Amino acid sequence: MKVFFSNLNGEVYLIGIYLNFIIKLFKAKLNKRRVPLIVILCVTNRCNLNCWYCYGEHPYRKDWQEFTTEELLNIVRMLYKLGTQVIQIQGGEPLLRPDLVVVIKEIKKLGMICDMVTNGTLVSERKNVIRLLDKICISLDGPSTVNDRNRGKGTFSLIEKGIKVSRSFGLPVRISTVLTSELSTKGIDWLISFSSKYNAVVNFSPSFEFISQTRSKFKPHVIADENLKILFKHIIDCKKKGAPIQFSVKSYNYSFKWPFTYKKRMLNSDEIPSGLDYPKCYHGEYVFFIDSDGSLYPCCNFWGRPKFNIREQGLKESIFNVKRQGCETCYIPAYVDRNLFFDFKPSIWLNYIKQAIRGGV
Repeated sequence: MKVFFSNLNGEVYLIGIYLNFIIKLFKAKLNKRRVPLIVILCVTNRCNLNCWYCYGEHPYRKDWQEFTTEELLNIVRMLYKLGTQVIQIQGGEPLLRPDLVVVIKEIKKLGMICDMVTNGTLVSERKNVIRLLDKICISLDGPSTVNDRNRGKGTFSLIEKGIKVSRSFGLPVRISTVLTSELSTKGIDWLISFSSKYNAVVNFSPSFEFISQTRSKFKPHVIADENLKILFKHIIDCKKKGAPIQFSVKSYNYSFKWPFTYKKRMLNSDEIPSGLDYPKCYHGEYVFFIDSDGSLYPCCNFWGRPKFNIREQGLKESIFNVKRQGCETCYIPAYVDRNLFFDFKPSIWLNYIKQAIRGGV
């Protein structure tokens, strides 16, 4: 049975896809099968910005072989056959690709949810693409002074315009903020207020761990432990008061209570302290990341350490053979939250149901 609800513009959304997602998740866990329910697909290496903490190192990648339109369509079709329910389009900056309408229409034709992560600066120029999406995540690092130091002069106004355009189409908008030493608790308060203004939700995460592929100046941003704890604690307090923050209190609590220096982003099984209550990781089981060169990873923390490439080993073979290389857990809130969702934690599911009702995810 197909169930429908309408977004702010009266467009009809098919929520049967979400029901299928849950059913496939149940079956995958019951049968202990690897199923790529969520796939992050990086459609281009190119980017129009130069964010200094970015694991993609896009300005320094040379001679990158971009996916052709037909390659992307074949990837989408194969993922559908493997059970994928959500494809999240990323880059680089995905809106630099001229063929996105064709790719997104194929995703939607096959009945999958199409999400996009974008820096937001080109949204108003690519309305023909944006109106096809099911949801969108737009990067913003704080007020204009903070954001423009991280992402480039003049980007704030373009990003805000992109958020307005996305909301005008009734799209659920997530604002994604990288926690850097530039951001204070007042900046977090500002982002919460800004998100509320546009009926969006905001998420906060530190930068990912990665190994440089280009020997460039890029490296993971490191914040002093005491500063990051202050930010995590403030986010928790705001979430408890009802702020439109995407990830759960439980996830941020795990990040706040991380028993190591935050420079240590990942733990192998032999490094986990006795008694540490940590969520099982499902990245590399239900979630996969495909980089723009074809490298396949369990998550962004493995960027720069590829073991499989879909052009060389094939998509299906890569998905069913990639491993987390001993990693058992990390403190990245986005990953912790997703893992808790996959583990059927009631508070996590309730958090997302509330956000879905208010149109934020």
